[in-house]
Amino acid sequence: MGDNPSTAFVAIAAVLVLGLVLMWVCKPSRPRQGSRPVDASESPNLGLLTVVVSGLDRQDAMLRRAKLGEARIRSSMSTRRDGMLDVLVFHADADRARMLLDT
Repeated sequence: MGDNPSTAFVAIAAVLVLGLVLMWVCKPSRPRQGSRPVDASESPNLGLLTVVVSGLDRQDAMLRRAKLGEARIRSSMSTRRDGMLDVLVFHADADRARMLLDT
């Protein structure tokens, strides 16, 4: 930049303008609203998953998932609004998982 102060001023101004442009371009198109987490037991659309057991504490949910894992059934957990957990499996494995967990 040398001894010319106007060069430094132009560089700083360019960085500030680029920063403002990036803030404008990257801002969300709609303001974020505080959304409640999805409760899997109440949700009509879970995609490829189905709730097989609902309303468990963490330890029980982990035990059920371990039992499903031993039977080679992939599972997941979802936290409900009340803090309890649901165990979810793929639709194709739902009947088998329910039978396994009922025993």
